[in-house]
Amino acid sequence: MRLPNETASSWVLLTFASFAWSSLCAWAEFPDLKPTDRAELEKLAHSLKTHIDSLLKEARDTQEAQLFGRPSAQAKQNATLVLLKRRVDEALALVTIRLGGGSKKHPAVASFLPGLLTGFSRAPIDKRAKLANEAAGRLEAGEDFGERAGLVGKLKDAAERAQHAINTNDGAQMGWSKERSEELVAKGRLRLELERVHRSLGALFPGQRDFVESFFLKGERPSEGTSEDEATGTNEDAEA
Repeated sequence: MRLPNETASSWVLLTFASFAWSSLCAWAEFPDLKPTDRAELEKLAHSLKTHIDSLLKEARDTQEAQLFGRPSAQAKQNATLVLLKRRVDEALALVTIRLGGGSKKHPAVASFLPGLLTGFSRAPIDKRAKLANEAAGRLEAGEDFGERAGLVGKLKDAAERAQHAINTNDGAQMGWSKERSEELVAKGRLRLELERVHRSLGALFPGQRDFVESFFLKGERPSEGTSEDEATGTNEDAEA
């Protein structure tokens, strides 16, 4: 028996294991074998299926997190950060007009977003909500103008949304890492179980190496080929 490479995906290993489990089940039904041998094959099949089901669950959980959990959290974080940038730009533009007379170098404008006039998005992602909240606080405490209260509220709202999305995205990343770790553990256990099944079959049928190997795929194919092989052979014979 040659197991799939350790770097192969869980799905490749599951396909390999599923064939072995199905082989055990098939031979357990044939009267050609002794009842005691068939009973042992049933036990091996049951144990192997337990490990297959375990890896299948973990692989699906990882896939679910990778296909939906992480992208959803990343997209939400991206959207809230874009929204935050838009609201910061909107506030900066109005502060520049209302308090700076159109100049971003005016002290009232510089105090609103000190050091960030070259681009709010250059700040680290995990710092932007805090910076926006601080800017909102300075705006709220500064000189009043007609749109000030609305801008302050929009900035604080966007900062809260962004921070929540950032936290959620961090959680989604941690969740995926946890699922992946559990999948790798289940994958290792299934490999060990397949090796145990192979040894058990060797002990159950000593001197019958070819028979034992027939329970497992050789690469991606069973030892006696597939219906696809037969169909191909038939077509080639017809063409000849």
